[in-house]
Amino acid sequence: MTRFNLDTKGLQYAHWLFGQFAKKLGVWGLLGVAILLASLVFYLTNIIKLEQQLSNAELNLAQQQLNNNNKNKIVLRDRNLAPEQNEAQRINQFYEMLPDGANLPKLLSAIDTNALKQHLVLNRGDYKLTQTKQGKLSRYEIVLPVTGQYIQIRQFIAEVLVQIPALALSDIQIKRENTLMPHVEARLVFVLFLKGDSW
Repeated sequence: MTRFNLDTKGLQYAHWLFGQFAKKLGVWGLLGVAILLASLVFYLTNIIKLEQQLSNAELNLAQQQLNNNNKNKIVLRDRNLAPEQNEAQRINQFYEMLPDGANLPKLLSAIDTNALKQHLVLNRGDYKLTQTKQGKLSRYEIVLPVTGQYIQIRQFIAEVLVQIPALALSDIQIKRENTLMPHVEARLVFVLFLKGDSW
């Protein structure tokens, strides 16, 4: 019975003490304490789990990097066996990807078709063939004066470069008579790379 009374008195004292503490803190103080306690609970339940997951992910990443480094060492070791041969093979593959001279009319027709698709006016074209000193590569320079809207010219350039990978835009010059004109005049210089020994 005495123990029960002591426990009851202890609870009453704790209740009284909490009441006094709450009065001194006020509403905003109690709100701050509640937020602090909620943050602590959130940290203990979620952040610790996330930290464990992050450390596991870092360990997995380190293991993958170690495996990749080992694979790269094997590849580098294989490359060191015959670097000249690998380099020569890559150069030969590059030249094999280029179109030959027999495909030139088809490629020029594709350029014209893309221009018509964008409703561009091709006034005329200047064409010039040059071969490199080694003779393995030919440059076919195509100068196209074009009239049309700026967005059409941009779209034409983008489409023709995607359609013909061996084609490069070497130079572009754009002029407009005045700002009210919807059309611009452009001078496009393309270079088409061909196999040098395919003529």
